[in-house]
Amino acid sequence: MEKKVLNYRIVIVPDERTGTNKPCYTAYVPVLGIATDGDTIEEVLGNVKDAIRIFVTSLIEDGENVPLEPVGEELITTASVEIPQTISN
Repeated sequence: MEKKVLNYRIVIVPDERTGTNKPCYTAYVPVLGIATDGDTIEEVLGNVKDAIRIFVTSLIEDGENVPLEPVGEELITTASVEIPQTISN
């Protein structure tokens, strides 16, 4: 069976489990609209790769289009900005 490699942008953020407030990580795949979690970054990365594989495979089996990431350069960063006063969360 011929295989193809697809690349997807994954956003991993620190999170808390609902109900227990235990720290964890949540991973999102924006173009596919899927998310999963894990106790560590390594675990959540493995979980999200499995979720991508399952989701894309089910789309193929159902004859649906598989969303692909746009090809091109992308920059993801953070920015620190000064504000005139303190804010509370």
